[in-house]
Amino acid sequence: MAVIPKPEAKLINNALHYAETLREIDDDHHGIAQVLLYLAEYSRQLKAVADAAEQYIRFGQDAPLHSNLVKSLEMFAAYELDAETLAPPRFGLD
Repeated sequence: MAVIPKPEAKLINNALHYAETLREIDDDHHGIAQVLLYLAEYSRQLKAVADAAEQYIRFGQDAPLHSNLVKSLEMFAAYELDAETLAPPRFGLD
């Protein structure tokens, strides 16, 4: 797999805004906006888990850090379950 350079924050924000707009006007015929928005939230949730795990390992594995790690994992699992079981939202007029 090729390594893709990380886009600048402005480009990411613009792409997410455009994806939201496509979903709002029901113009996401190929599902690209849905995939982009899903992966952005998936990435945000996964980053929270990685950050919590790093703090737990790096700063002594104390109870509050363990609790934060568990909470992050639970939130990630809940997001995954919601994403798999809920119908995608429809925007615009049907």
